[in-house]
Amino acid sequence: MMHPVPTALRLSTPTPAAKPPRPPFGLRSWSGDGAATALLLDARHADVTDASSVLAQVPGAAALPPRTPIVILGCAVRGEGLWRRLLGAGTVRVARAARCTALVARGFVDVGGGVDEASGSDLAWGWSP
Repeated sequence: MMHPVPTALRLSTPTPAAKPPRPPFGLRSWSGDGAATALLLDARHADVTDASSVLAQVPGAAALPPRTPIVILGCAVRGEGLWRRLLGAGTVRVARAARCTALVARGFVDVGGGVDEASGSDLAWGWSP
């Protein structure tokens, strides 16, 4: 499956105060009103190595307008604070298989995954039906 090519991408994150990751697809910044959504998962209170924990954080496809792309970033927020930022331990990797499984289970179609050339981020994506 071909990855989405949005002109604007809104970041959905459980910790708005955390430093956001670099946007994928060569975008310069995150948009507050983009139809396409990038989801930064929360690993502060959930084991994101488990697909069911990832599933709990993904919205249902029926809640979005038809053919709306969603992208799940390959890292999850683990915590905040100065020590985590200094040690680079503010995020944890989330398996692409768990992210794609969550998208399928939530009703998204044309699910795929890959590494974004522009940002180097591992992404999983899908579209609402």
